[in-house]
Amino acid sequence: MESLTKRILAIVLIAVIGVGIGLGAWFFLLTPGAGEYQWSATDCPGAPTDIREDQIIKVGIIGDMARAVGQGQRNAGLMAAEEINTAGGVTIAGSADPYYIGIVWEDSDENNPVLDTATAVSAAKRLINYRKPHFATGSSRTEAALAYQSLFLEKKMIFINTGAATTTLTQKVLDDYNNSKYYFQISPTNTTALAYNLITLVVSTAAFYTLLSGHNITRFSIMRDALSWTEGFRDALVYNLQNNPNFNLTYTGADIAFPQTVTPTQMAAHWNTIVANNTQLVIPIIASDAGLIFAESYGDLPGLGQTCIPIGINVLGQEAGFWTETAGRCNYSVGIDTVFETNKTSKTLPFWNAYKAEYATDPVYTASGTYDTIYQLKWMLEATDSFDSDVNVIQLETLTKSSGGLEGTGGFSAYDASHSPVYGYPFGVGLAVQWMNGAKKFLYAPGLYPSDPFSTIAGAPPYGTMLNQSLMVLPPNFHFYD
Repeated sequence: MESLTKRILAIVLIAVIGVGIGLGAWFFLLTPGAGEYQWSATDCPGAPTDIREDQIIKVGIIGDMARAVGQGQRNAGLMAAEEINTAGGVTIAGSADPYYIGIVWEDSDENNPVLDTATAVSAAKRLINYRKPHFATGSSRTEAALAYQSLFLEKKMIFINTGAATTTLTQKVLDDYNNSKYYFQISPTNTTALAYNLITLVVSTAAFYTLLSGHNITRFSIMRDALSWTEGFRDALVYNLQNNPNFNLTYTGADIAFPQTVTPTQMAAHWNTIVANNTQLVIPIIASDAGLIFAESYGDLPGLGQTCIPIGINVLGQEAGFWTETAGRCNYSVGIDTVFETNKTSKTLPFWNAYKAEYATDPVYTASGTYDTIYQLKWMLEATDSFDSDVNVIQLETLTKSSGGLEGTGGFSAYDASHSPVYGYPFGVGLAVQWMNGAKKFLYAPGLYPSDPFSTIAGAPPYGTMLNQSLMVLPPNFHFYD
């Protein structure tokens, strides 16, 4: 029998080597338990070193780990886990021992300008089949998220999206609730809500400065990633800015969509088109690396800053190093951040300060969303005392607008029927900021959140006293079209 076994092993070994797999793969296949990730205390920052695997609440993160959006998810996940674990972990009734949060991640490369959804899908499969987490979170790009979303749903694994905004993802909850109810989006607000957030900012800004200057500041154009999530965003902007009950703007007709591989020369040509349309307000809708070229080109073209000002979404503009990366060419640019160095809620400033102290950079929107996700999972498990996905879905669904939601760093988390975040203060709302002379300043944004441009607002919960509060600054010698 032993001789026969040896002959069989020899034949298989020859076959493995013959097809080019090699000895490494052969031993991987033979090793007892190979292919099963062994969770341990090393995955649980702040936890005791002698914990058992069955004490670990296993959380998997999928994101682009080479870029700020994915790094923010990983960093914030680890930070939240360490805080919870150091404080004693998670208490689940019926268990003699506390549980501790474990964090692992897989790199989806989904924000690569040349997207390969197969890479993202492979990362999701590794996370699901090798790491085998109880819960998952992450995402940042719709096209990639759509490619792997179903993989998590098939496992009935609760997945909390912290980066992709398109309503297509959460529409599945409405269309096929029984199979898709495990999908939630804690941040960002979906594309429709983001658009209304930006509409409010643009309208209030244009109206205020038109009144202040005595000149019309109404002409807007759009520059955006040529991605699916920006199309609906554009449509909402164009319609609502021209048909606003408070203050109407004028659309120039310039809607410039560019690939993520856009070159500086191409971007400069796009800016020339913007100028030719007598644009005053340029609305960027950019989540890709093209946001850097957009800002650099804005600062490079002579006189462009006197002609128009960018007010919109440029995700790279949320990064602390953006001023240095653009060599100051992002000056005057206005954006929307999920969190900033201000008391958006009572949890925002402590999170902001702790993140900067730990990672020496500002947290981007995916970081605050992931941080809030980990605490939300703790809240959920301590409420249900169960790892059953169906039970936990019901618990998460109690976070509604009428219930007041759950306080987080980015606002109060509450979900609508599609498991999208509820929009509007004090729930899902962005904060307006402007790059000015090397730093970002928090902006007065009437209609978005309580603020007073001339004084602090201590006593207007949950924001409290706003830091660096100011009015938006127009470039000197700004050109008015009357």
